[in-house]
Amino acid sequence: MSAAGERGEVRIFAALELPLQVKREIADWQKPQATLYPSLKWVQTESMHLTLRFFGDIPESEVEKICSLLSSWHPGPLAFSLDSIGSFGKRTSPSVFWLGGSFPEEVSRVAGELGRLPDEKGIKGVHRFHPHLTFARRRDLTTLPKFDPPCEIRGVFEEAVVINSRLTSGGPEYTFIERYDLH
Repeated sequence: MSAAGERGEVRIFAALELPLQVKREIADWQKPQATLYPSLKWVQTESMHLTLRFFGDIPESEVEKICSLLSSWHPGPLAFSLDSIGSFGKRTSPSVFWLGGSFPEEVSRVAGELGRLPDEKGIKGVHRFHPHLTFARRRDLTTLPKFDPPCEIRGVFEEAVVINSRLTSGGPEYTFIERYDLH
C-alpha cells in the first residue's frame, strides 16, 4: 500500500465524503464566522468529512479489513441535513466545534460495524457515536465563540472513503486509500 508509514503503519479513518455543493454551503457559512473568531483553527472545507471511525496508527495489514467492510456496504445514497452547532470538551471551555443535524440510521449502523474492528490501542466499539462535521478547534483559552447555526444545508452521501491522515506542522494531510460508491 503506497500510503504506508516507515514502520508499516498508517494513521487511518473511515468516513463519508461530503458532496461538493455541501462543502460550498459550509464555506459560505464559515466565512463570516471565521472573521468574527480569527483565533480559532478553522477546518478547511475541502478536507471536511463525516468520520465513521478513527482507527489511528494501525498496521497496513489491518486496513484490508476496513476496506472489505466498506466495499460490501451498499445502502444507496444517504440524504442528510445540517442545521445545528455543538461542541466537545468542557461545557465552559469547549475545544472542538461541529455541525450536526439529521443523518440516516444507516450511518450509525455502519459506524457500529466498523467499531467491531480494533483501533490502534486494540479497542473495539464506537462509544456513543455522534455523527458530526468538525469545523473549528480552539487554540487559546480566552476566546469562547457563540456561533449562529447555518440555515439548513441538505446533501446526499454517495461515497465512503478510507483515508490515511499524516500529521504535519501545517495540519493533517489526507491520502485517499480507497473510495466506495454507496450505490
